[in-house]
This record gives sequence, structure tokens and C-alpha cells, in this order.
Amino acid sequence: MNAPVREVPLPVRQAQQRASNPRASAWVSANAGSGKTHVLVQRVLRLLLDGVAPSGILCLTFTKAAAANMSARVFKTLSRWTGLDDDALAREIEKTGAGRPDATQLAFARRLFARTIETPGGLKIQTIHAFCERLLHLFPFEANVAAGFRVAEEREAALLMEDARTRAFARALETPQHGAAIARIAREAGADGFESLLHEALARREAIARLGDEAAYAAALRRALGLDIDDDAASIKRQIVRATPHWPSWADELASGSTNDQKLADNLRQAAQAEDLDAAVVCYLAAFFTENGEGKPRGGEKRGLVTQALAKRLPSLPQRLSDEQERLIGLRDRLRAAEAMERSLALVGVARAVLQEYARLKGARGLLDFEDLIARTLALLDRADAAWVLYKLDAGIDHILVDEAQDTSEPQWAILGKLCDEFLAGEGVRARRRTFFAVGDEKQSIFSFQGAAPKMFSDTRRALERRHREAELDFDFVRLVLSFRSAPRVLEAVDRVFAAETVWRGLTGDDERPPAHEAFHGDLPGLIEFWEPIKALKAPEREDWRMPLDAASREDPPVALARRIADVIARWLAPGSGERVRDPETQATRRIRAGDVMILVRSRGAFFEAMIRALKEKHVKTAGADRLVLRDSIAVMDLVAVGRSALRPEDDLTLAAALKSPLCGLDDDDLLAIAPGRPGSLAEALAAASEPRIAEAQRRIETWRERAANHSPYAFYARLMGEDGGRRALLSRLGPEAGDAIDEFLALALA
Repeated sequence: MNAPVREVPLPVRQAQQRASNPRASAWVSANAGSGKTHVLVQRVLRLLLDGVAPSGILCLTFTKAAAANMSARVFKTLSRWTGLDDDALAREIEKTGAGRPDATQLAFARRLFARTIETPGGLKIQTIHAFCERLLHLFPFEANVAAGFRVAEEREAALLMEDARTRAFARALETPQHGAAIARIAREAGADGFESLLHEALARREAIARLGDEAAYAAALRRALGLDIDDDAASIKRQIVRATPHWPSWADELASGSTNDQKLADNLRQAAQAEDLDAAVVCYLAAFFTENGEGKPRGGEKRGLVTQALAKRLPSLPQRLSDEQERLIGLRDRLRAAEAMERSLALVGVARAVLQEYARLKGARGLLDFEDLIARTLALLDRADAAWVLYKLDAGIDHILVDEAQDTSEPQWAILGKLCDEFLAGEGVRARRRTFFAVGDEKQSIFSFQGAAPKMFSDTRRALERRHREAELDFDFVRLVLSFRSAPRVLEAVDRVFAAETVWRGLTGDDERPPAHEAFHGDLPGLIEFWEPIKALKAPEREDWRMPLDAASREDPPVALARRIADVIARWLAPGSGERVRDPETQATRRIRAGDVMILVRSRGAFFEAMIRALKEKHVKTAGADRLVLRDSIAVMDLVAVGRSALRPEDDLTLAAALKSPLCGLDDDDLLAIAPGRPGSLAEALAAASEPRIAEAQRRIETWRERAANHSPYAFYARLMGEDGGRRALLSRLGPEAGDAIDEFLALALA
């Protein structure tokens, strides 16, 4: 039995209609679940009802899925309108806020579906990257890109970046400066830290490009860190050990004191006996600072550096050591600054070398990645002679709508700003009505790693509001706070998070706290629980030598947490548990089902796999494995790489990926033995290699090439998985959970 339909409050409907008004620009701050997609769709419909050409609407979303969803909703509504009678259609149009239509408007509304479908270029609902791609294809010469460029998908770009890194590192071995930079980062950051630092640097390539050359960057670092032009770590270290002649006498005096005094004497003697400057500095600073020279100055005003007994016997010693400590405090700060500068220069230098190789590889293949699309488009619109490009664009776009505005990065806002310039100046203002619309919520911004800046949400809104006011154009700022999705308890928890002024001021550029959430379903039950973290216990000695060293035990935190969550869900689903939920379709309450539970994970790592296993052990139906995105599965990536290398042996990058997969079993050392400095392709270098492991990989590649020429896709992969032991190899490295992806891949190959 369906629950009675509740009426949306009048103030909320009025706010939605203000936001969807096609005759005014609007900026909408929408809480989660407040109907922002509904407002976006309503605005598009009202623009079309108002006579705007479908080709004049540009709606930018953050993901392809969001673009497809919005486009489907618009076309579904327009399609439904074609079959409604006059009264039903009039009610539908009134719901959008467009007012009561007359007979002419009803006839026009029925034709909108055909008009939108048949318009050249159609309704442009797309990601900003798709928009930039289309723009660059229209103006390749002006943008200085290859006319037939192709956009590299994320996986392809990641493989290309990996190849660029390998090539750049191989070249660095021939260049002392770059080799030393790599060695320094690896030494100071460790293996995991090196990967993390380099990944972060490579993700900020536009920022690195803005740093200028090495000399300019070094000068900027010196200014920021307060270093002189001739300051470097080595020279400052020499200044630190300048008091070397005094060390023996100080050590002898300290050695005559108590145990603590003797420890300082030992530090001085170790510094004097050190084999090199670095070791001497470490030992010497340890005599004057805690934590091996990294902590606070020893002693202090009350205690001093030496014991009271020794100070009474040698009254001049404390002052001499105190003066030296004071000198070292400033030098240690300068040393840290110099080392930070040198580390930054090393990291940026390595990143530059990788990025240059990455750009070369992309150029050779006629590729642009997603970041290139944004950067090249912004450069195109920034050109001094870009006026006519903007004019050509301006002639085709009358209304811009931006979804998920909180996740728009600074360069993306700059592109939108260039488009809006024509809306708010010159002929753009006088000739015809144009509008700009954006909707988002700073609290939902999760893409700062891609350059999203939540503060720009409010800053951009204020700038656009000011420019509209100066151009005497309507601009409406609308807040949507009523959530149709969540229970009051959940919304209260979010409000508590953002209640502290330090939190909301760090989020928004406004001078007022974000408005509190309101719940449409005020009687909906909810619960927020915070569990204590599960700490790792000391692992027992493994008795089975055949088990991998990193195999997870049932006591490991990810496994223990997964089992605990599975236990809770199993209790909810058990007959007689009494757990009930509100059905999203009927709005009536019913017993809870497995499909009502969602488990959010940060990544498909150890916890994800453990969670799937724990749910299966409890016989809880799970969509985690059934709804695999195949292209995200490492096993499927390896299978695709093998298939592509069999069909296109000249593709070095794909062949390298296939060779490193469990299906061939080679590693980076094997590739470095044959790839750097090769005269021809990787396939030729592979064929010429004589090392047994590499020769076996070559034999497998040749076998797969022969099969690819006369086997169907399913037959090819079935033999690879069975006869060649591919399934065993993949499951051995990736775990039994990879079997789901392999089975689904084979099913698709058979289809």
C-alpha cells in the first residue's frame, strides 16, 4: 500500500521556480538531496518552452554519467509531452513554473521533442572536457593542436605516464644531476614516500609549468624561505661545525661531570670522529638539541646545558655552550630551509623530466589527456587574437548551465569566465537575452586533488553578481535547503560538522555560516554511529611457509572491520529482526532488504576484497562483485593488454603492460634489461633477448599472436585462461576475487 503523497512546501516550490526562471541568471546553493538535478532539468525545459533554440543551450556537468542522466530526463519529459491531452500537458507545464499555456504554447510544447532531436548539434549536455574537446577540434590551428587529435582515456594516460617515468629515469642515469635528484628523493622519502611525492607532483603539472625555469624557481624559493643567494645545505653545514677546534676541550670538561654531562661529551667526540660532514653535523646538533638534534634546545633557562655541580666547578663552561647553542639555533633553521629548497628543486626537476617525456609520447601519438583539454582551451581563449574565436562561439551559445559547480577548478572557471565575458559586454548584452546558471554545494566538494577549490564557489558567485549588476542584468541567488533524501538525524550530523566557525570559514568565502539542513521526511528514523578504530595486533609467527608474507589474517584491521560490518548487516536481515525502512518508490515502510544497504569504500583495496568475502561468508547478497566496472579491474586490464599486443605488436606501451602482467610474469628489471637504448621496437628487442625468463615471455607473445589471427575473441581468451594457465596466474597474484571479473569478461567475449 502506497503512503500518501506529501505536498512540497510553497516556499520551496517558489525557490525552485526562481532558480529555473529562464529570463534571469541564477546561482543556486543546494544542499544534498534538495533537488538540484530537478531544478536543472526544469530550467532546460523552461528555456525550450521560452523559444530558445536547443543548440543555444550549453549544460556542463562533472561526469559523463551525470550528463547522460540529465539528457535522458529532459528527453523523457519532452517525449511524454507529445502524447498528453491539453489539460494534462497544461498541468505539466505549470509545474515547471512557466505559467498557464494557451493553445499555441501547447502545440509548441508538443513539437519540442522533434525540434530538439532534429536541431543540428542538438542539445549540448556534456562534461566540460567534452566541450573543450569539441572546441579544440573546431579551432585546431589556433589552439596549436593536431587536427585529428584523440583524447587519451584515464587508463591509457596512466600507462603512458608510467612509460614516461621509466624512460625519464633511464635517461636520468646518464645525467648526474637528474640521477642525484632521484637518489636524494628516494633516500629521504623511502620507496612509498617517493611514489606518493612524485604522484602528487605529476598531478600538478600546470602549477609546475608556471614555476618558470630552475633558476627562477630557485630564486623564488630563496625569497620565500629567507635564504641568501649563496646559501646551500653544504655551506650551512660547514658553518655549523665551525667550532671544531673547541670540541676536544669541551668534551674533556663535560666528561668530568655526571652521566648527562658525559652523554654530551660523547656526542662531541662522535662528531669529531665522524667520517664525513653530514655525520659530524648530526652528532654535533645532538649535543645541543633533543631527539638526535631534531627537537627542542637542551636545557632551558632553569636547567642549562650542564649539571649544576659541573657548572659550579667550571663556571665559564655553561656560558660558552649556551652561546654556541644560540648560534646553532639560527643555523639549524637555515639548514632546514636550505634542505627544503634543495628537496623541492630535486622533486620538481624529476617531475619536469617525466612530464617532458610524457608530453613527447603524447605528441608522437597525437594524444591529449583531460588536463591538456582544459589547458589548451584556456590558452586558446587567452590569445590576443582570440576575439573572433569567442565571437564564433558567442554566436552559438545563449545560455550556460553548470552542474556540481563546487568541483569546478580554477582553470575551468577561467574558461567559463571567458565565455561569460561576451554575455556581459558589448553586443552580447544588447543583442539578445543570455543567462548563466550554476548549482552546487561547497560541503560536497571532494575533488580538491583535481584542483577543485570550494572557496571559488562563493567568490565566483559574488564576481558574477557584481558584473550582472553593472550590466543591469537580472541575477538571482537561491538557496535550496530542504532535503528530500535523508533522515533528520543524518542531516543534523552534517550540520554539527559545519557548526564550528573554523570549519565553515575554511570551506566558504562567505561571511555567514552555511544554512542548516531541513528534512522533507521529518519522521524518517535515522542513526549515526562512530566505531572505535580497530588497531593492528602483533601478528603471530606464520607456521605455513607457503603463505605469502603479506597475506591478510582474520585479525588484520581491514578483515576484522569487514567481518564486524557483515555481522551487523546479517543481524539486520535476519527474520524477526524488526528492522524496517521506507521504500523509496511507495514511501511506505517495509522489511529491510540487502539492496537497501550501501557500503562506501575509498578504493577497491584490501578492505573492499575482505568486505566481499565477509558478506559471502554470511550469505548476504552483494552487488559489489556483480556490478564490477570491468575496465577498473586489474585482471581485465591485463587481459585487454594481452589481446591488444597480440593484434598490434608495434604498440610498445601495450606490449610492456602485457609483459608485466601475471600472464607473462616479467618485472621492471626485465624490461630495463631490454628496453632502454634499443634501436627498434620493444617487440624486436624482446625477440633478440636470450635470458630464459624473457625468452619464455617472447614465446607466449608469439603463440598469442598466431591465435589472434584465427581464433574468435572467446576462443582466444578461453585457451589463455585454461590451457595456458592464465586464470591460475591471475588469481595467484590478484586473489580469488579477480575470478568474478574474469568470468564476466569471458561472458562478454562470448556474447
